Amino acid sequence: MKVHEIRQSFLDYFRARGHTIVESAPVVPQGDPTLLFTNSGMNQFKDVFLGTGQRPYRRAADTQKCIRAGGKHNDLEEVGKDGYHQTFFEMLGNWSFGDYFKAESIEWAWDLLTREWGVDRDRLWVTVHTSDDEARELWPKISGLPRARVLTFGDKDNFWEMGETGPCGPCTEIHIDRGAGHGPDTGVNSGSERFIELWNLVFIQYERRADRSLAPLPERHVDTGMGLERIAQVLQGVYSNYDTDVFAPLVQAVAARSGTRYDQGPSGTPHRAIADHLRALAFSIADGAMPGRTGRGYVLRRILRRASRFFHKLGTNEPALKDLVPALVDTMGGAFPELGAQRDLIARVLEDEEAQFLRTLDRGVAYFEKERARLAEQGTRTFPGQVVHYLFDTLGFPPDLTAQMAEEAAYKVDLEGFERLREEEREKNRAKGGFKVDLSKYKHAPVTAFTGYEHVAGEGRTVAADAHELVLDATPFYAESGGQVGDTGRIVTLDGAHELEVHDTRKSGQVVVHVGEWLLGDPTKLAPGTPVMAAVDKARRDALRRNHTGTHLLHWALHQVVGKGAVQKGSEVGATRLRFDFAHDKAVGPDELLELERLVNQRIVENHAVSTAEMPLEEARERGAIAMFGEKYGERVRVIDIAGFSCELCGGTHVGRTGDIGAFKIVQEAAVQGGVRRIVALTGGEAVARSHQDSLLLARLTQELKAKPEELLERVHKLQEELKELARKHKAAMRQAAPTWEALAAEAEDVGGVKLVAREVPGDADALRALGDACKARPEPWVGFFVAQGDEGKVPVVCAVSAPLVARGWHSRDLLKPVAALLGGGGGGKPELSSGSGRDAAKIPDALAEARRVVAAKAGA
Repeated sequence: MKVHEIRQSFLDYFRARGHTIVESAPVVPQGDPTLLFTNSGMNQFKDVFLGTGQRPYRRAADTQKCIRAGGKHNDLEEVGKDGYHQTFFEMLGNWSFGDYFKAESIEWAWDLLTREWGVDRDRLWVTVHTSDDEARELWPKISGLPRARVLTFGDKDNFWEMGETGPCGPCTEIHIDRGAGHGPDTGVNSGSERFIELWNLVFIQYERRADRSLAPLPERHVDTGMGLERIAQVLQGVYSNYDTDVFAPLVQAVAARSGTRYDQGPSGTPHRAIADHLRALAFSIADGAMPGRTGRGYVLRRILRRASRFFHKLGTNEPALKDLVPALVDTMGGAFPELGAQRDLIARVLEDEEAQFLRTLDRGVAYFEKERARLAEQGTRTFPGQVVHYLFDTLGFPPDLTAQMAEEAAYKVDLEGFERLREEEREKNRAKGGFKVDLSKYKHAPVTAFTGYEHVAGEGRTVAADAHELVLDATPFYAESGGQVGDTGRIVTLDGAHELEVHDTRKSGQVVVHVGEWLLGDPTKLAPGTPVMAAVDKARRDALRRNHTGTHLLHWALHQVVGKGAVQKGSEVGATRLRFDFAHDKAVGPDELLELERLVNQRIVENHAVSTAEMPLEEARERGAIAMFGEKYGERVRVIDIAGFSCELCGGTHVGRTGDIGAFKIVQEAAVQGGVRRIVALTGGEAVARSHQDSLLLARLTQELKAKPEELLERVHKLQEELKELARKHKAAMRQAAPTWEALAAEAEDVGGVKLVAREVPGDADALRALGDACKARPEPWVGFFVAQGDEGKVPVVCAVSAPLVARGWHSRDLLKPVAALLGGGGGGKPELSSGSGRDAAKIPDALAEARRVVAAKAGA
C-alpha cells in the first residue's frame, strides 16, 4: 500500500464506524502558549478532555501534522543518522468523547491492522497497565493472542496523564517485532529498534487529584495515536521510514540536486536529514510560522541551517532547499493542499534564509581559515574560546561546525573557554527572562529546605512541576538573592524518567523554584513525592563562592582606600566576574585601583578563615556587621566574618578560607549614576588569565613600538599626533583628486528631460556633499548621485535634486533609498539633498545603474 492509500484507508475505516473526519490542526498551535508546535493528535482536543470545550460530534478521526524537535525521542542532532528519528511526522488517530471505550477501541485497532492491512498477527505484541485488568482480559478474547504476548508495565510505559492534576488513564500499546535484521531479541520496551510501538490506545477514565488519588470521571474518553510513516514502513516491507514512498521521492530529489548517490548507511545521513527537515520547514511556513531569533522561529532557523549545512557537505554551495519544494508538493500536496497554495512563499522563505546562512557560512569559513593561519604562525593547535564565540555570536557559525572543521584540520577547540563566554552572556540575559515563569503560583507551596551550604548534591522529593519549573522539598541549589545569581545544574528522578537541566534558580517567598529545560520526560506526568537527585554545577558554584567572598574583601578595601562613605549600593555576583556598586562622587584613580587590588590580594595570600554564624539581628548589629544593600532581614541572620576585619550579613555561598579565591584583579571602574561608581573584578583562574593577557599585550606593544614599558604612553601619544596629521593630508589629497563639478556636469546624460550625473568619485562624505551642493544649485532640472569608497569599509552616497524638480514634488530621499539599499545601507535628508552610506563596495556599479533606473521611472522616461 502507498502512503496515501494507508492514510485514506484509516480515515475510511473509522468513517464507516460513525466517526467524523476532522482536518489536521495547523502545526502552529492555536490558543495554546504552552506548545511551540503541535506534537500530537490530541492537542486540538485538549479543551474537550479538560471539560472546557465541546464538539458537535462524539467520535472523531484524523491525520495530524506533528513536529517534535526536542525531547527524549526527538533529538534534532540524531535526525538522519538512523531510520526512525524525525522532526515532522503524521499521526493517525481516532477519538471517543464519552462514547465507546476499551472493547471497541481494541477490536477496531486489531481488525484494521490484521484483517484490513494484513499485518502478521504472529509478529504483534501488546502491553497494558498493571492496574488495567479489563484491557488485559479483552485482548486475548478479541484478538486470540496468547496471554504470554499480553505484557504488563507500570506508569512509566502504560499510564497517561495530562498534568499534575486532571484527566488521566491507562493505555494499551500494540508493538511489532521487525525481525532479527533490526537487532537482537531483547523484548518489548527494551529500547531495541527491533521492537517498535505501532499504535497507542489511551483510556481517559480518571481524574488525578491534588493528593495524588484517582477518582472516576463522569465521562470516559479514548485517545489513540499511530505514526503514519512507521506503519507505512511495516506495510511496505522496507527497512526504514525513509525508504517509504512518502520519503523516497524527497531523498532522491536531494541526491539529484546535489549530484550524489543515496546510501542507506551513514553516508546517507545528509539525504535523510534534509528530506525530513524540508517537511518540517515547509509545513511550518505554510501554517504561518517563520524562521527567527526566538522561540518557535529559532527552532525553525536551527532546523533550516542544519539542512543547509548537510547540503553544503554534499558539495552544494548555493541555496538548494527551495528546489525540493516541487517534489514535496507532488508527494504530499494532495493530502495537504496548503502546501500547493503556499509553495511560492515556502520557496521564497527557504531561499532567503538559506542565502543568508550561506553568506554566514562563507564568512565563517573565511574567518576560520584566517585564524587557522594565525595559529599556525604562532605554533599552536588549539582554537581559543574567543574565536569560537566570535564565530558563533557575531557570524552565526555553529560551534559544532567549528569543532568539526578544526578536527579535520588536526586542530583542537577550546570549548570550555567558549562555554565560559556563553555563561557570561547567560548571566547578562538572565534578568531578561529566558523563560516566562510565574513564581507567584508557588507562594503557597511548602517552604524549601536549603542544603547547599554544606552540599552541592543531594536527594529530595518533587513538590510541583511545570513546563520550565520544578519545586523540591529540599535542594542544594542556591536561589538568586543578595546579589548572587542562582545556581545551575541538573535534577534527575531516581528512576531516570525525568531530567531537568537547571538554567537558573529563583525564589517565591521561601520556596525555591528551579527553572530550566526538561531533557527527559513530561513534567505534567511527574508525580509529587517522586525522589530525585539534585546536583549543582560544582565548578560554577566554586566560582560563585570565590566571587562572593571577593566582593566582601573589595568592600572592606574600599573603606580603607576611598573611605567609610563608600557604602554598598548594589552588587552582582556571577560565575565569571563580580560587580560592586558603591557611593562615591568621583572616579577612583589608577593609583587607588592598584591599592585596592594590592589590599585584597594581600588578604588572599594571608589565607584567613571565613566563618559563618547565625544569630539574632540585634546581636549582629552590635558586632558591627554590615547589612547588604536592598536586602530584608528576619529576626535571625547569617553573618560572614573574615578574621574580624570584614563582617557582613549575607545569605550567599562563600569559600572556606580567603586563599581559596586564588587571585583578584580589577578590570573596570565606571560611573553608574550621579554619586555611584561601579567596579568590575575577576577572581581565581579568570583573574590569572586576564593578568596573563595583559602581560602578553604589554610585551607585544613594547616589541611592536620598540619602546620600554615605561616609555609606551609617550610613544602612543606621539603616534596619535602623527595619525592626525596623516589623516589631514589624506583628506586634502582626496579632495584635490576629486573631479570638479564642471567636469562631471559635462558628462551628464538626459533622462526624460532631467540632467543626470551618477558617478563614483574619489573622496569622502564631505567631498560628495560639496558636489551635491553644486548640483542642487543648478537652475535647470538636475539630479546628482555621487558615491565613494570610504574608510573602514563604508560606502558614502549623496543624492542632490535641483529646485525645479523639488517644485514638482521630487524628494532626494525617495531617490536615494533604493540605491543605498543595494549598497547594504540607507539614508535620508531634505528634499534637495540626502546622504547615506552602505557597506558593500562591490555593488557600486549596480547602485549607479539603479540610480539611473529610479530617475528614469520618476521622469517617466
